[in-house]
Amino acid sequence: MKINAKNYLPLIFSLFLTSYTTFAQKLPQLIPYRKGNQWGFCDKNRKIIIPCTYANASPFYEGLARVSNKDEKYGFVDMKGKVVIPIKYDWAHSVHKGWIYVEQNREGWGNVGGFIDKTGKTIIPFQIKTPPIPLPEASRHVFSQNLMALPWIDKPGAIAKYGYIAKQGKFTIKPSFNYATRFNKGVALVHLGKDQGYGYINLDGKILFKKEKYYSSAAFSEGLARVRLNSKVPAEAMKQGFIGTDGQVVIPLGYYTFNDFKEGLVAVQKYDPKNQEGQKWGFLDKSGGLAIPFQYDQVFNFNEGIALAVKLNKVGFINKKGRTVIPFKYEYHTHAHFYDMLNISDRAGFQVGFAPVWQKGKMGFINREGKVVVEFKYEGFGEIFYEYHDYSQGLALVRFKDKEFYIDMQGNEYYQDR
Repeated sequence: MKINAKNYLPLIFSLFLTSYTTFAQKLPQLIPYRKGNQWGFCDKNRKIIIPCTYANASPFYEGLARVSNKDEKYGFVDMKGKVVIPIKYDWAHSVHKGWIYVEQNREGWGNVGGFIDKTGKTIIPFQIKTPPIPLPEASRHVFSQNLMALPWIDKPGAIAKYGYIAKQGKFTIKPSFNYATRFNKGVALVHLGKDQGYGYINLDGKILFKKEKYYSSAAFSEGLARVRLNSKVPAEAMKQGFIGTDGQVVIPLGYYTFNDFKEGLVAVQKYDPKNQEGQKWGFLDKSGGLAIPFQYDQVFNFNEGIALAVKLNKVGFINKKGRTVIPFKYEYHTHAHFYDMLNISDRAGFQVGFAPVWQKGKMGFINREGKVVVEFKYEGFGEIFYEYHDYSQGLALVRFKDKEFYIDMQGNEYYQDR
C-alpha cells in the first residue's frame, strides 16, 4: 500500500508539539520551597521533603542544590537533604557539567575563585581573579573546544593574567594575556598587552593575526567576529561589521550593533552617524544578506527559533522568516532595562518553551503558541546577588510584593507565609 506522507504531517506535527510541551513542563523531582523566611525543598504536590532550615535555596542541577545559611555562606545538599559540600563558601554557582565554581576569601589573597567537583574536592586551586562583586552565573567560566579561559593570579597581590586550562586541570596555554575569550571554530580573541593590542590565537596559543585596523573586536560566535573600525573620523568610528576566522571581512563595516551571531542570524541597524537612534533594526545572515528587513524599534537574539522584537513600544515575537508568530501587544518602554539585562545574559525571549512578558506593569509567562501560562501579577525576577533569570528547570524565582519564591510554568507557587 502506498502511503501519502502529507496525510500524516498534521499528526506528526501534533505529536511533536505534545512531546515538546511535555518536555518543557516537566518539573524537577524536588523544588525550592519557601516557608516564612526559611527555605527547603518540596515535591510537585508541595509536600516538604527537605526541611525549611536554610536562608536560601536554588534548584537542583546534576543531583545537587545550592543552599546558604544566615551568614551568607554557600554549600550544597543532595536529594536526601544531606550536606555533601560544606556551607562555607562566599559564593557558588550551581553545578555545571560536574564542575562547581566557588569563591572564598583567602588570607593574603583576598576574594578568589576556584573549582570543586561534586564531592567538594578542589579541581582548580583558588587563584582565579574575581570581580568586585560575585561573578554572575550568566558570566560563568565554561569550556569551549575543551579549553577554558581563566584570569589567573600566580601569587598574592599579583596582577591576573589570562590563560587556557584543560579539563585535566592544567594550563595548556600559559597565563600571559591581559584578557581572553572563549574559543570558537579554533580561534579566540585575546589582549596581547598594552603595546600590542588585541589579536586572535589558535588552540595552541599561536597568534594568527592582530586587529590593528580595528578599534574594538569581539569574540568569535558561529565563526564570525564583530569588529569596529579604528578611525579618527567620528562619522566612521562606529561602523561595524564581521570578519571570518582568517581575519578577512565577511560582512562590510556599515552597521551598528553590539550583538553577535546566534542561530545563524545577527540583529543590526544600518549605520547613520546623523540619525542612529532613528534607524530600524533587522537581521543579517552569515553572508551579510538581509534575512529580515529593517522594520523594528528593537530586536533581540533568536532563542529556540523565535526572536523578541519591538514595534511602537510593544513586544511581540517573530520567526526566522520575519513573520509575526505572537502579536505585538506586550509592554516594552517602561521595562526596557529588564529586556536589556536579559539580552546581556542571552536570555531575552524563549527558554525551554516559555518567555516572560509584561502587561499593566506586571510580569507573567507565555508559551510558544502565545498562550498565557502564568498570570500577570509579579514585579519581576527575584535576586540571588543579581536578578536571577535562569528558569531552564521550568522554575522561575519571582518577586511578589515583599516576597521572593519559585513558581513553575503552570503558575503554581512554592511558598507559604508560615
